[in-house]
Amino acid sequence: MQNIESLSDLFSAVGCKATFYDVGRHITKITPQQVIQFDTKQQVYPYAFRKQAWLACVLTEKQKPVKNGEVVWFLKLPLDESGCLNLGTRDLFIKTIVDKIMHKGTQQGVQEALEDNPYAFQPDQDRLASFHAMLARDLKQPTSHYLEDVLTYLKSEQLDNPETWSHLGLQGLADLAARVEQLNLKALQIKAIQNAPNEVRFPLCHAMEHYVQGADTVKAVCEEMMAPSITASDAAHLVRAISRNDFATDLFIPLFTLLGDISHCDDDQLELIASLVAKCPHWVAEQGQLLRIILEKLAHRDDAQLGFKHIVAELTQQPETRTATWHVLRSDHASEALQNAVGNLFTPTSSTLQ
Repeated sequence: MQNIESLSDLFSAVGCKATFYDVGRHITKITPQQVIQFDTKQQVYPYAFRKQAWLACVLTEKQKPVKNGEVVWFLKLPLDESGCLNLGTRDLFIKTIVDKIMHKGTQQGVQEALEDNPYAFQPDQDRLASFHAMLARDLKQPTSHYLEDVLTYLKSEQLDNPETWSHLGLQGLADLAARVEQLNLKALQIKAIQNAPNEVRFPLCHAMEHYVQGADTVKAVCEEMMAPSITASDAAHLVRAISRNDFATDLFIPLFTLLGDISHCDDDQLELIASLVAKCPHWVAEQGQLLRIILEKLAHRDDAQLGFKHIVAELTQQPETRTATWHVLRSDHASEALQNAVGNLFTPTSSTLQ
């Protein structure tokens, strides 16, 4: 077997063509040039999420295409302090795979080599459905049959009737988000955001978060954020739908209204903050007032030490928000509660934020 010094070398050695997707914060196809750069440590990993590279490796055998389609490996590989792949861990992973494949034989090993591997993971249902929808689109394959059910439902006038939506599948909603431009489905997607019950529109929002949305869709989401009945918990789902877009000025008033006073932070508002930090770090970095409100509200919670540490760790690990976060934490204008929370940052704790 040839000398293997990268993931690309590994897949080439076992006779596979590999295509890479990042499936961390958002699902994004990684370009061949990006693969070369991060795989050989020429550049940092381009889509770091929680100090890891969340990879989907789509493998196709060069000589004998897999009968049931592509084989997909889902991997979480740690990054070093500079944001590059941890080469020691990567090389250990490669060695374990090579040992398994050489032991079992290449054809069997490609499909089963990840069994019991500590770096393999199974995405949650939302993420998995969105990945399959994007992959099918990129491979010019047909959508799942679940899309037709979703379109039939959205074309009806009974969106609130559970009998019309209870059978809908996540895969159909993911297909809608993936093909909205290709199949000219924008009007139906907006109709779902405006009129479908939360059981339908919230999973759709999660599927939409992987794509930049058009101006009409962004406007519709912002209008929903201003509805009198909207809660901070509802907004936590809605903002995900447009999280790949730049911060919309129409979001300013409803978002800050829902976040409320800096001296109070209930569980619904914490859910909204978690969505903003995890999915919209570029918003948080660009809107200094939003970042300050988030940190102040967390510091004023009864579980300030727990929630504050968790969110600050997330913010300081992300390149977009690291510098701005430390600026607010060290500000002379921080409240007493925020100053105390900063002082406790490095105090050991035995709990984790759920």
